[in-house]
Amino acid sequence: MKLEIITDDEQGARICGEYWRQSEDGEFVFKISEIAIAYSMKTHEVSKFVEQHAFVWLEDICCGRCRQPYRFGTRSQYQDRRWLRERVCSACLEAERQAIADEKKELLLKMRQSAKSNVPDLAALDLTSKVYLLATIQALGDEQLATIEPLSDYPACTLSPDPVYDHKVLQHLIDHNLLLISLATRLEVVALHEDGQFSVDLGACSFSISFEADQVIALINEFFDEEIAHSVRQSPEFNALCKEAQLNECIGFLKVMLEEHQLYWSPGEKSRQMLSRCLEHFSVAQVYNFIWRAAKDAAAYYMRSSISKRQAANSVVGNISRSMERALANEWEVKPFARNYNLPQSSLSRVIFNMILGTDDSGFDYRLADVFEKSGLHEPSV
Repeated sequence: MKLEIITDDEQGARICGEYWRQSEDGEFVFKISEIAIAYSMKTHEVSKFVEQHAFVWLEDICCGRCRQPYRFGTRSQYQDRRWLRERVCSACLEAERQAIADEKKELLLKMRQSAKSNVPDLAALDLTSKVYLLATIQALGDEQLATIEPLSDYPACTLSPDPVYDHKVLQHLIDHNLLLISLATRLEVVALHEDGQFSVDLGACSFSISFEADQVIALINEFFDEEIAHSVRQSPEFNALCKEAQLNECIGFLKVMLEEHQLYWSPGEKSRQMLSRCLEHFSVAQVYNFIWRAAKDAAAYYMRSSISKRQAANSVVGNISRSMERALANEWEVKPFARNYNLPQSSLSRVIFNMILGTDDSGFDYRLADVFEKSGLHEPSV
């Protein structure tokens, strides 16, 4: 044990020396109470005094990174010393934390600068980009039409009907340089990986809109121009957006229903194709009926059979398909469901069905072909 005394006072040095003096077998020679009596101090004052005026260290109890020995100011710290062997010291941890923070800041800055130098002409944007941008601004934009606030600050269905679809929309806007990641974004959203790659939690990011407020207002006004709106409604791209929105309404509701029964499911292409077929014949509100019954049956299947929750959840898609087939074969009038209070109409749905088509949430209550017919349009082919 190495002792370093950091006081020039002779009595103080003696107190520190006696406090740390050890016998050959490593036992402390003086009790703290004995030192306190000898120097007319209170017992608790001795350790406090020594901690301020001396420290000890051992060559083999050091930081695993910088190899600097740990300093011990009191006996209790010294007696717990083995816990610190090869542990990284606070100075190294802080340096590492700062290096990681600097790296993340640099990554965010490069992402922003790259996007900022490649902002497209607003007038040349494809319809999907315009609709996604408008829905995002409507859902998450600030009053100045300049900033997009973090998606995670809002409840479900604020932007789109399904969290996975939310991230698809944001990723599309980032990929097309329509949103610039804000430098005020919390660094925790960036995860650095061992292979040198990184990932960003888009739901927790804030963004700057790539366009000025007057340009955004001009974009909004486009959809209130009847001639432009009519042309949009007749486009195959708009038809695809309508179908995508309806499909994700169903996926979002199916996830919620399964979670209510503590079953969890990740939709694949097979499930998406089946739900798309349902929507060719039934409204979203009617497909909700199929979904509700299928989720209920899956939960009952799990309770009465020796199967896993995953198997039970996987049975849902087949149950929905059978319900659709029976309803079509028997020409049943399928009772529509009302919107679930946890899944209100999303911003994307409002832009598509309310703003552009001029209806009141028709994409939920009617088949897409009927929506177009009620609007005096023919459903365009994709």
